[in-house]
Amino acid sequence: MIREQNPGQRYNISVLFVDDNDTIRQLYRRILEKHVNYLYIAENGSHGLELYRKHKPDLVITDMVMPVMNGLEMVKEIKKIEPEAKFVVMSAYSEKDSFVESIHLGVDGYLMKPVEAKKLLSLIDEFAGITLMKWELERKEKKRREAEEYLKKSLEEKDVLLREVHHRVKNNMQIISSILSMQSRNIDDPRLKEVLQESQNRIHSMALIHENLYNHKSLANIMFSSYVKSLTGNIARTYANQQAKIKFDYQIDDAYLPMDLAIPCGLIINELISNSFKYAFINKTKGIISIHFDNLEDKQYVLTVADDGVGIPAEVNIKKTKSLGMKILHKLVQQIEGELQSDFSNGTKFTMTFKSTL
Repeated sequence: MIREQNPGQRYNISVLFVDDNDTIRQLYRRILEKHVNYLYIAENGSHGLELYRKHKPDLVITDMVMPVMNGLEMVKEIKKIEPEAKFVVMSAYSEKDSFVESIHLGVDGYLMKPVEAKKLLSLIDEFAGITLMKWELERKEKKRREAEEYLKKSLEEKDVLLREVHHRVKNNMQIISSILSMQSRNIDDPRLKEVLQESQNRIHSMALIHENLYNHKSLANIMFSSYVKSLTGNIARTYANQQAKIKFDYQIDDAYLPMDLAIPCGLIINELISNSFKYAFINKTKGIISIHFDNLEDKQYVLTVADDGVGIPAEVNIKKTKSLGMKILHKLVQQIEGELQSDFSNGTKFTMTFKSTL
């Protein structure tokens, strides 16, 4: 469709006009230079190719039949330089072969001579609109890429910063743990030594979270299976002088837990395993501590910590016990909005059911 052209309108495009007839060149120079930002005039295809290479105009208007290099030969050469170049070809002859060849070359317009100035300007108007639209799309794409690059760089910087935060938190917790260890060496009271060791284990269970986040790709979620094994390994080393030979039974589904769930779960495991090491295997030569973690549908989880030790006497009410470990356990289960069940019929077994809201 050709739009109605405004005679006084000027288009923000550059045009290369190629014709071997000097009279036609001068005529169209007077017409076109009033309506386009930049106009380049060539006297044949070879000259036109030279000007295109130098100026890269938005539109090429060319005669087909010219000496030295004809219009279609010039189109072929320019297409090698810029496949998306825009062309309007003009001819005084209705040659079917030339018309078909120009279509195969991908020209954008075909005009019969003599070409009316109004018709040519209307065609330029169409190309100007397409060119302006192309520029606008390129401008928006450039802004999008710049915004994407800025966002990527910003995220990378925040990623580095967040990793550094986790690293420093872990280091600070290790410092606190070391201070407690130094203090315990200067204390003779066995019970107080035990209290300090339990505090160290709790601090270490939290430090492990930050170490995992620092060392892995995800800065928001913890691979729970690897975390549990690191945690239990540390607790086992704490009670290395235990007379009973303790083995761990792991049955842990793959799951990434957010930090606000992983830390309470780690502390829960720490309390229960520590209790098992201290009380479950008295006068026993061996034992098994089981840690099962089931990843159910809809982000629901079941954590089970059990041992095959001596169990807890039936008369003991774990909800009313004065044990700090049990008090911490119930508080942590409340924190993750979970449900706690216990079974002491064959050793000690605690089962926690909870759900992630993230």
